Amino acid sequence: MTRAFLFSFLFLTSVAWAQNDSGGNDVADKPKLVPVMQWQFDEAKEAGPRAPTYPGFAKDNTARQFDMKSPLNVPDSAELRFGLNETVTLEAWVKLADAAATPYIVGKGRLGTKEFGANNQNYALRLQGGQVGFLFHSASVPDKKGDWHRWWSKDRISGGGWHHVAVTYTFGKAKSIKGYIDGRETDGTWDMGGATDRAPVTDGDAVMIGNGSTLAASHALNGWLDNVAIYRGPVDAALLKSRFQFVSPPPAIAKKEVPAGRVLIQLAEEGIPEANAWPNEPPKTSESYTEDVFGFLNVPQKYVDTGVRGERHIPFLLRAAASVTFPKGKHRLLLRARGATHLYVDGKAVLHTPFPPNDSDGHHLVADQKDYLDLGPDFRFVPPGNREAWCEITGTGKPQFIVLETLVGSFAGKNARRPELGETVVAWSPEGSESWKLLTPGKREVPYTDAGWAAYEAERSAHYDKVNAKARASLRAKSDRYWAMRREAAEQWLAKSQEVKAPELPKGFPSGNEIDRFIAARIAKVSDQAAHKGSIDFFKDIQPLFESKCIECHRGAKAKGGLKLDALADALKGGKSDGAGIVPGKPQDSTILTRIHSEDEDDMMPPKGERLTKDQITQLTTWIQEGANWPEIKADHLTLTEPSEDLTFLRRVYLDTVGVPPTLEEIAAAFKERRLPAVDDGKMPSRLDRAAVIDQLLADPRWADHWMGYWQDVLAENPNILNPTLNNTGPFRWWLYESLQDDKPMDLFVTELLRQRGSERLGGPAGFGAASQNDVPMAAKGTIASAAFLGVEMKCARCHDSPTNKSMQEDLFNLAAMLGAKAIELPLTSTVSTDKIIAAGRKPLIQVTLKPGTKVQPKWPP
Repeated sequence: MTRAFLFSFLFLTSVAWAQNDSGGNDVADKPKLVPVMQWQFDEAKEAGPRAPTYPGFAKDNTARQFDMKSPLNVPDSAELRFGLNETVTLEAWVKLADAAATPYIVGKGRLGTKEFGANNQNYALRLQGGQVGFLFHSASVPDKKGDWHRWWSKDRISGGGWHHVAVTYTFGKAKSIKGYIDGRETDGTWDMGGATDRAPVTDGDAVMIGNGSTLAASHALNGWLDNVAIYRGPVDAALLKSRFQFVSPPPAIAKKEVPAGRVLIQLAEEGIPEANAWPNEPPKTSESYTEDVFGFLNVPQKYVDTGVRGERHIPFLLRAAASVTFPKGKHRLLLRARGATHLYVDGKAVLHTPFPPNDSDGHHLVADQKDYLDLGPDFRFVPPGNREAWCEITGTGKPQFIVLETLVGSFAGKNARRPELGETVVAWSPEGSESWKLLTPGKREVPYTDAGWAAYEAERSAHYDKVNAKARASLRAKSDRYWAMRREAAEQWLAKSQEVKAPELPKGFPSGNEIDRFIAARIAKVSDQAAHKGSIDFFKDIQPLFESKCIECHRGAKAKGGLKLDALADALKGGKSDGAGIVPGKPQDSTILTRIHSEDEDDMMPPKGERLTKDQITQLTTWIQEGANWPEIKADHLTLTEPSEDLTFLRRVYLDTVGVPPTLEEIAAAFKERRLPAVDDGKMPSRLDRAAVIDQLLADPRWADHWMGYWQDVLAENPNILNPTLNNTGPFRWWLYESLQDDKPMDLFVTELLRQRGSERLGGPAGFGAASQNDVPMAAKGTIASAAFLGVEMKCARCHDSPTNKSMQEDLFNLAAMLGAKAIELPLTSTVSTDKIIAAGRKPLIQVTLKPGTKVQPKWPP
């Protein structure tokens, strides 16, 4: 049977008490938590929140189970009605069996009776997807009908087990509402009716616990309730928050689960609160592996899709357990961790570290390190960001069960911190010794000194690199068949394409491969052009003339009249109607000169501005008369450099591949292991097998470090990991690095980047899309991708059609929509108004063909 207590002057439960100062002068009493009605369900049979996990309750405390068929109806009374300027506080302990519903915990009215109807909600405490809600209907006044007003908390219930929830609100004071979840105050938003200063409906309808809103199934509570209470008047927020008391239960792990001589590691993400709080119930283990000692600096990366870094829950739980035999005697035990941590010995908590502090920004003075441990002559001092504690334990000479639990990652306010272990260790110092070593159930000994930890850290980092590489390879292998099919199709297409044959090798040029023949042919052509003698120098006299008078209108895909002066071949071809712009040796047939001499406003060039001077026309005419020599390249010299000697080759090839010069040891090894017999063929002898050296360096893992800089530049990877703003691409550098380490094929590399899967903040390619303070972030990424992989510059197309190439603004936004996987509406901030240019009396050189507000669909640009 459920007990309901009606309070008037009596107070029958534990509440706050008024306090006086030591001198006897009265101090204003703090608001008391005095309920007008409370339901404790003492005679129910289901287990409620119980000590020692919830120390505010008895070990045998009970709660009531609710479902659609078992709501509790409480008749109306004057104490249960609340009106204008009255404060109502609704409180409950709740355990959900179904977190997806939108249940009522307690509410007055809205039961759909013939007498009162369904628009008479005086107040209600609700849940929705873990959010805590408050609902009421305002009373009608002359010329204004009542309305529904609904508020939801920003924070949510996280994880299973029992949770304490409460809402307090003063009717008529719009900003007075506050929510509480597990001892934490939370703000929220009104998503219906908005904040209001109006009074609520008040009538004689009943209070319903466990359901509401005409008793609909969707509003029924599926779970358990305890200590449901309704309070009248102001309450002490600190006291309300203190009602939630929680002591983490002992770790859910048994000795028999742990391999002998090993440390069992378990990782858990499901059921962990998204807050600085321990889970109410033991979370479900998702991964497990073993280690040698209690020294943790990393965990295996979590990979998804084709082997890109995914997200771990913040925080996640790391549990480490082992049976350790201490010699008989008293020994010292040390715990260090970055996150909140508990250490248990035979089920008893002996050490702990707290949650990290919230003051993690860089806008204040660095605090002094006032407290730190100094426990021996070679003792390693605590590294920044870690907290520490130590104690003495008694060794029994028999196995003792050691369990460490730490929450990796935390919150600073409402912002999640990256999940990093820092230096999480358990170390011990045997009786009679001043030295420390990492705790282990096996025979391995790791001195916990600066040198000992550095060596251990290097060894474990290399180990996890291999573990992570294996995990990535395993995931990639799952899609091998698909990529093999794509590459086969590409090879078939390539086989049908016309082969570009290597040119004949010009005389006097060395050739080691077909690439050398292409280079030699180009050098020979440029040499012939440079050998042409004339009185006019193209680069000195003609190119500056074109750039100042002609190029603005006659370049790119939108060249005026079809005449392009980007290169000699374009100029020889001419425009749409005039014929050849330049005819070498024949100025009279070169239409560019005809236009320059013309006085017709429709034909003359340039059409506006200053005309060419007499001297400039003479230079241009003479240049054409002398053959219009237009070298492709302005070369400083055309003398071939002799092949480098071996030491120079080694330095250059090391710098090109791994980014550092070879060491003396590497030079000696190269000459010893890659040595070739000298050949007396009249050329400079080489004692190195240079192809073998190149192959060796291409397999050197350092090449990934060297090429990181290149790809960070190409993909505009901003170094600001912590605060990605504007076009900051976030920390996807880890995906870049692992792609280079894995020698990832380019087609897969590009696909992963553009799909932007995995983690955005922890190193996945999703970080490529991270950009704030930008009206269309994916358009910014589109310009990067087009330049990097298409060889097309689309920056101009961000706000208008490009005037110098074929890129239209719609092309860029097609690509942006594809990257974002949804249509994009062109914002007003991504366009250019040509009104002012037209008003100035000249025709604009740019065109705007995409109007603001246009919805652009995902499409790969042509």
